[in-house]
Amino acid sequence: MKSAEETFMYYKEMEKIKPASSMLREVKHQYGEMARGGDGGPLGYTPSDCLQSDPGPDGPSCRDYNYPGYPDSFFQEVCALMNWPW
Repeated sequence: MKSAEETFMYYKEMEKIKPASSMLREVKHQYGEMARGGDGGPLGYTPSDCLQSDPGPDGPSCRDYNYPGYPDSFFQEVCALMNWPW
């Protein structure tokens, strides 16, 4: 599990390199939703290494697949550090 500070530094560097990145916009939206207790939305596909028994037609959620066990407070801290609304 990465710390909020490590994650912040990763996205801050990405923001410097490519500030208009569509991936960064998507992450900002997902983190905001997960900071409010949501699941970040579906991935839109089912990865081959997905362990979820029935991920649904749009695949597992961002949170279930990428951040299992991460508390809302992790996303809240990253959003605060990045100055993203949540």
